[in-house]
Amino acid sequence: MAYKYFGTLLHNIADNVWEVKFEDFPEAITFGETPAEAYSYGKDALILALDGKTNFPKPTEFKKQVDFNRSDYDEAFQLPFEVTKAEIESTVKHEKVRKNLTIPKYLADAADKKNINYSKLMSRALEKELGV
Repeated sequence: MAYKYFGTLLHNIADNVWEVKFEDFPEAITFGETPAEAYSYGKDALILALDGKTNFPKPTEFKKQVDFNRSDYDEAFQLPFEVTKAEIESTVKHEKVRKNLTIPKYLADAADKKNINYSKLMSRALEKELGV
């Protein structure tokens, strides 16, 4: 079964990034350097927002015209984000736990410039290290 929700991509003028927001899931917010990257991260954010839910909310209607703050954003549009139950189950294999991470500042600065998702990177690195 597939679930489809509409996410709004907004071009943030100050940071020159594309933000993704979901009206149906206000906790699912992410961004990327390009619309394609933002879309990919947006799908991940949607999957995490759906994790553990048994009754998904009815999707908000698609909006041809998106209202947005023109002092912060210069462009905005909606796209459909579709995920399957299998994607949710395979992406979210286990209960999530929060861990603090201490790394050198120069690495943090370089990672932030590339908009690296620390949680995703650390999970992949640990899976590789552990052979999972």
